[in-house]
Amino acid sequence: MVRRAGRWHVFFQHNPAGPVHDAIAWGHASSGDLARWDLHPVAFGPTPGGPDAFGCWSGCWLPGEKPAVAYSGIADEAPHSTVCVREGSEDLLTWSAPRVVARTPPEVEVMRDPFVLEHRGRRLAIQGAGLPGGEPAILLHDVGSPSRWDYLGVWLRGHEGVLAAAGPADVWECPQLVPVEDRWVLLLSLHDRGVLGSVVACVGDLVEEDGQPRFVPERVDLLDGGNCFYAPQAALDGQAAPWVMGWAREDAQDPAVRDRAGCMTLPRRLVLHEGRPVLVLDQGAAAVLCGGAPSPVEEAEKVLRGAIVVTVGASAAVLAHPELGEVELTAGSQVWVDADLVEVYPGDGSRASTWRDDRPWTLRSAPRTAVAETVGPRPG
Repeated sequence: MVRRAGRWHVFFQHNPAGPVHDAIAWGHASSGDLARWDLHPVAFGPTPGGPDAFGCWSGCWLPGEKPAVAYSGIADEAPHSTVCVREGSEDLLTWSAPRVVARTPPEVEVMRDPFVLEHRGRRLAIQGAGLPGGEPAILLHDVGSPSRWDYLGVWLRGHEGVLAAAGPADVWECPQLVPVEDRWVLLLSLHDRGVLGSVVACVGDLVEEDGQPRFVPERVDLLDGGNCFYAPQAALDGQAAPWVMGWAREDAQDPAVRDRAGCMTLPRRLVLHEGRPVLVLDQGAAAVLCGGAPSPVEEAEKVLRGAIVVTVGASAAVLAHPELGEVELTAGSQVWVDADLVEVYPGDGSRASTWRDDRPWTLRSAPRTAVAETVGPRPG
């Protein structure tokens, strides 16, 4: 993800041939307000016989003078990946052939999902990894230029110190490390023996020790309390808080009856609330999306369907689901509904949650204590 020339750009894993997990390419969409999105042609896809012949997987924007991205390329069904770099045109619509800049180190079983950051004038890359014995890890590279990646070793381990509380995982996927206020926050997606789990956020400090960067984590918190949020990407876009969008998984979809499998969440911001990392809805996007006239919710139990947002008033409410249970809603909470996807943003600054299920949720509240309005971007 990147903001460039006044537009936000999102590149995402995409199979142009259908909603099945195969031949992954990079899709591309952009927006001038984070609410109205234009879908562009596929940025690039697997190169026959190349380092990404088996798929172009997660990656990141490469900060620098010219457009460039880095991502995990897989050549075949073997587990080892490489870091591929492609250079782009100024409009980000045309991309070069892939160039390999890093390979899986011999002491590492799994390496994936590069993320590049800048710290004290230095460009660094972290990658998710899995070590022999099932321990998750983070690898560190020095990125002197888009084509020069120097491996600095295993940077963080999952069985050591504060990070041991992150939760079960044999690989940390899609690591993101961004400054938030005067701290640094590390996002980790927990992959455990083929199962995609939750996402945690680790607050700490990025310091120098013997001339090398060192991340000192202080605490680990669950980032999203729902059942489908995974692999969020974070980016600095000139605003006070980092921009974050996550993947809302749609598991077990039948491609014969579904035309999609998964989507992006609403744009969010990563902030600290009483020292704890939380995701809040981007208010600029929310203002564009809330184009209708709000009306009071008359029913004590309202089934939530379609594309609406519900705002809870002074009295608390409950969101109930036949399979997923109940979510307590404090005053000021918002529930954003888009068909089978529900995003909950608490009014008290606590953890957001993202839910996906074919069966609808029901709002239980005192009559006329909540308001609802149709969601849809206003004309530009």
